[in-house]
Amino acid sequence: MPQSEFKLIIAVTPYIYSAEIPMLCFHPAVLHLGIGCRKQCDPSGIADYIEAVMHRHGLCPFSLASLNTIELKKDEPLLEILHRRWADTETHIYPAEELKDITVPHPSEKAFEVTGVYGVAESTALKSSGEGTLVLEKQKGMLTEGNHFTFAIAVSATAMRGGHIEIVGAGPGDPELISVRGKRMLEKADLVLYAGSLVPRELTFYAKEGATVRSSAGMDLEEQFALMKEFYDKGLFIVRLHTGDPCIYGAIQEQMAFFDRYKMSYHITPGISSFQAAAAALRSQFTIPEKVQSIILTRGEGRTPMPEKEQLHKLAQSQSTMCIYLSASIVEQVQEELMQAYPPETPVAACYKLTWKEEKIYRGELKDLAKIVRDNNLTLTTLLVVGEAIDNRKGLSRLYAHEFKHLFRK
Repeated sequence: MPQSEFKLIIAVTPYIYSAEIPMLCFHPAVLHLGIGCRKQCDPSGIADYIEAVMHRHGLCPFSLASLNTIELKKDEPLLEILHRRWADTETHIYPAEELKDITVPHPSEKAFEVTGVYGVAESTALKSSGEGTLVLEKQKGMLTEGNHFTFAIAVSATAMRGGHIEIVGAGPGDPELISVRGKRMLEKADLVLYAGSLVPRELTFYAKEGATVRSSAGMDLEEQFALMKEFYDKGLFIVRLHTGDPCIYGAIQEQMAFFDRYKMSYHITPGISSFQAAAAALRSQFTIPEKVQSIILTRGEGRTPMPEKEQLHKLAQSQSTMCIYLSASIVEQVQEELMQAYPPETPVAACYKLTWKEEKIYRGELKDLAKIVRDNNLTLTTLLVVGEAIDNRKGLSRLYAHEFKHLFRK
């Protein structure tokens, strides 16, 4: 909106702005100045020079919060002169050991030889800012012969309006089964990027008015990354919406690697997985007291190989309840492997689009599993469940037995 639409601008910023209308500007102390210099550098005129460079880059000296250097330079006259100039600033002196792992954009081998770090000005500014961002990268100066100095400025991490990515588990399908937190994340998102082939579009209706909503179904990873980074770099809030729980076959590892590489802020909101929805839909407890106490989440060996020790026929030897993802298209192979350990009459269920409006569940026995899947044309979003826990009503838990004592019942 044009400034003419307003009567007054109130700005809280370390930057210098000019306005066409009255402006009230607060300059918070969020800038951290890192200093390096030759031994016994003549400080004359350096404070004026630094302020001039700050003004040229639109940075307000009133926002300086600290002066920072390395232990080797703690007794330099320059540091004392600068502190007199900006008396309200704190002075931080860092040992080289605390700075050596900080990556700087302008590393210097010569600086490393002398000080033990690759850049005194940039590393001390970044250290003091709490892993903030350099708003003024290393500047070199020499006002008189032989009196070289460097400086850099970083803004506090807590002062930056940064982007954030929330990886949200959408749950198995029903929009009411997303978590309270997940729904809240969708409502505040500026960008919702959802797995369109696996997540019902109705879930995106929680997005606020004006939010950008995009399906990732037709996008490759590079396109997804580019879109998320575009919004992230503007300081906006992004929801990457995955089916079920994103940490179970959610293909988020490569996304997190990208976020880590670019030091992007992200968090995971878990979701209800389809194996939990299957237990509810089947009205089955997937464990049987004293008989079945393990639930295996796995998949068949398709285009992606399975480790030898995790082959289905080996996992089946435990006779646990097994929930098999992503395997309807290879169901004949799955059935063949399972029958090497499970009895042919073991109960099975083919669960299609659990909790969606189109949900269908087909029960049967293991010997007929492939036929059930093929006869009903089940492909994507089908979970196969195997084990005698399906529809079981036998076995009594000791948890509520009269003689079973615990912390809350004595």
